[in-house]
Amino acid sequence: MTTTTFTTWKGLSDYCFQETGFKPFSGAGICPRGDSTCILRSVDGTYYYDDNLENQSNPEYTLFGSVGDQDLTDKRFNQKLLNAKHIYLYRKTKDKGYVWYGKYKRDDYFCKNHCDKNQQIRKIYILQLSQICDKKNDLM
Repeated sequence: MTTTTFTTWKGLSDYCFQETGFKPFSGAGICPRGDSTCILRSVDGTYYYDDNLENQSNPEYTLFGSVGDQDLTDKRFNQKLLNAKHIYLYRKTKDKGYVWYGKYKRDDYFCKNHCDKNQQIRKIYILQLSQICDKKNDLM
């Protein structure tokens, strides 16, 4: 699978719309769209989350909540993500560029201890994802 890189927000946003039918929020990590779609943003160097995108086929994404224990029942973001049928992932890199990873399905999640914004230990939830092959793009 390949990624697509953008140097501007507009480039990423336009591409995201082309792929998903939705524009992402510029400031939210979990962007619920419609009844069954979530667009996820991972930002390099965000110490209070524990995203792991090293394996592009099976990345791990931290649920919403930057202070205190995360709440799986959070209706604004976490429940919408856990119930989404269509999940897309992009990354904001340290050099201010953007990398589009593509479409994923939710596999499972697990809980672990990790620091929050205030450097306090708290419980976070890590969502495990599997990339969905896009036949159209893989044939190019």
